[in-house]
Amino acid sequence: MPEEYIKVVQDPQTKIWKSVNYPYGDIAKLSIGEKFLQTMRSVDPNKIIDHFYDTNTTKTAKDVYEQSILIAINLQRLGIKKGDCVIFYSMNNEWVAVLSLGCILIGALPNYCEVHLDEESTTGLFDLLEASAIFYEEKYLKKIQGCLANSKHKNYPQLIVINGEQQPNVKNDLLKQPEHPIDFDNFKSVEIKDTRDEIAILALTSGSTGLPKIVQITHALMLHGITIWWDNDENYAPLDENSVVFSFSPLRWISQVAVMLQSMLFGIKRVSSCGAPTGEYGFAVLRSSGITHLFVAPSIYHEILLQLDENDKESLKSIRSIQLGGEPASKVILELSKKHAVNAKNFHCYGMTEMSTVITNDIYINGGKPLPGYEVQILDDQCRPLVANQPGQIALRPPYPLKGYKSLDNSVYYNEQGLFVNGDYGLIDERGRLHVLARYKDLIKNNGEVIIPNALEYIAINIPEIYVARMAGYCKTPNDPNEVAAFFVVLNSNVTASQNEISAKIMDAIKPHLNERQLAMIEKIYFVDSIPLTTCGKVDRVALRKLAACKA
Repeated sequence: MPEEYIKVVQDPQTKIWKSVNYPYGDIAKLSIGEKFLQTMRSVDPNKIIDHFYDTNTTKTAKDVYEQSILIAINLQRLGIKKGDCVIFYSMNNEWVAVLSLGCILIGALPNYCEVHLDEESTTGLFDLLEASAIFYEEKYLKKIQGCLANSKHKNYPQLIVINGEQQPNVKNDLLKQPEHPIDFDNFKSVEIKDTRDEIAILALTSGSTGLPKIVQITHALMLHGITIWWDNDENYAPLDENSVVFSFSPLRWISQVAVMLQSMLFGIKRVSSCGAPTGEYGFAVLRSSGITHLFVAPSIYHEILLQLDENDKESLKSIRSIQLGGEPASKVILELSKKHAVNAKNFHCYGMTEMSTVITNDIYINGGKPLPGYEVQILDDQCRPLVANQPGQIALRPPYPLKGYKSLDNSVYYNEQGLFVNGDYGLIDERGRLHVLARYKDLIKNNGEVIIPNALEYIAINIPEIYVARMAGYCKTPNDPNEVAAFFVVLNSNVTASQNEISAKIMDAIKPHLNERQLAMIEKIYFVDSIPLTTCGKVDRVALRKLAACKA
C-alpha cells in the first residue's frame, strides 16, 4: 500500500480533481452474478453469511448460494427474463438478498421501492418502471393494487408475495425444486457482454433534488462502489473474512444494497433488520451482534448513543469502522462515539445513489479526498470551473459510466466536460479534500448575500442545551425573490435556561461568522419538539422550508 494511499491532483486546464492511484481496474470485469458465484464457491459452505436479527434467522453460504440459484431458475419458469424490472415493495426481510441475486443471475433488474411514498408518486413510479413482477409483503397489497389500477402500465405485473400464502409466493413457487436435480457447481449466470454498459440495478434516488427518479446502475459501477466502500486515506479497517457489516439505512437506499451485496460478493457476514433499528432497538442490535463495520446517519446514531450508560465501553467494543453518512455529524455525536465505541474510528463519508455509494471517506472532515477513480469539479453559478478553496456547485464523474435516469432527459444533469452536476454545494481545499457544505438549493440568498445553513447549524448544535438545530430559508411574500432565515431548535431534556436565553446564546455563537447583513437575515428562532426527517434519517429540508413559510 503506498505511503500516501490517496493522492489528489487538479488538472490545470480542466480544473478537474482526481486521485492518481486507481487499484480496482480488474474488479469490474466480472458481472455481479459471476462475482457472486465465484465467491460462494470458494467460501466455507457452513459460514454464516446472513443473520436476520428480528427473527434470529441465519443463512449459510450454502443456503444463500443454492437459494439464489433456485430462485433464478424459478423466475425464468415464471417468464421473467433479462432486462425485466422486478420491484421489491417491502421492508428489508430475510428473503431480499437471495431474491435480489436470483434476479441478477438471470439479468432481471431489481428496484427497491420506497413503501412510504404517497399513492400518486407510487403510481408514477410503476408507470416509469413497467415492472414484470413485484415482490411484496402482505400488508402492502391493497396499496399496490390501488396504484396499479390507476397506472398507465400496459401489462399487469406478476405479484409474488414474500410472507404469505397467496399464489404465487416465494416459499412454494420460487423455492420449488425442479423435476431434475440442479447442477449447482456448474450453474452459470446470464451473459453480460460489457459490464460497463449493461444495467444491474434500477435505484430510486432520494428526491432531494426534486421528484424521485430512477437511476440506472451498471454492473461495473456497482461492483466498484461496493469494493471501494470502506476505503479511506488511512485504510484503517478494510474488510476481511471476520468482518461483520450492518447498514442502518432503509432497503431502498443504496448503502443498504451495497452492504447486502458486499456480504455475498466477498463472503462476509451481514446482520440485517426488518424494522427501523433506532433508539433502544438499534442499540440492542449493535450490542449483541458483533458488528465490526457499520453505516449510519448521524441523527439515528445519536439516538442509539443516548441509550448507553455514562461509562459503558463494552457494548460497542466490537466496532472497528463507523461511516457517518447522509449529513455531517456534530462534535457532540463524534465525542460520544469516541467515548463509547473505543475501538472504532469514525468516518465522515459522502456519496450518492447516482455514483453508486461512497465518493469520499475521511476521519476529520465532512467529505475528504475523492476516492480512487472519481473525478470532481467545483463550478460557479455560471458553471465555470473553480480552483482550491472556492465554493460552488459540485460536479462528479465515476470511474465507470453512469447510465443516467430512466426515461428522462439526462443531458440537463451534465456539464460540457461530461461531469454530473449533482445539486450539492462545496469546495476542495488546497490538500485536495472535498468539503460538502450544503445542498445548492438550500442556500439562503438575499440581495447578494448568501447564508450556508449547515455551517451555522453545526455551530448551534454544539451549545450544551441544544439537541438539534436546523435552519431553513423562506420568502416573506410570494413575489419576493429574497429569502430570510429561521432556526428550528430541539432542546435537550432538563434544560433550565429560558428560550430567550438560549436564543441569545445561538446568536452570540454565530455572530462572529456572519456580517451584519447576513445576521439581519435570521428573523426567527422556533423551539420545536422534533425536526422533520426523510425515511432515510436525513433532515427533510423541503418540509422544513414549508414549515418556516407556514409559521411566518
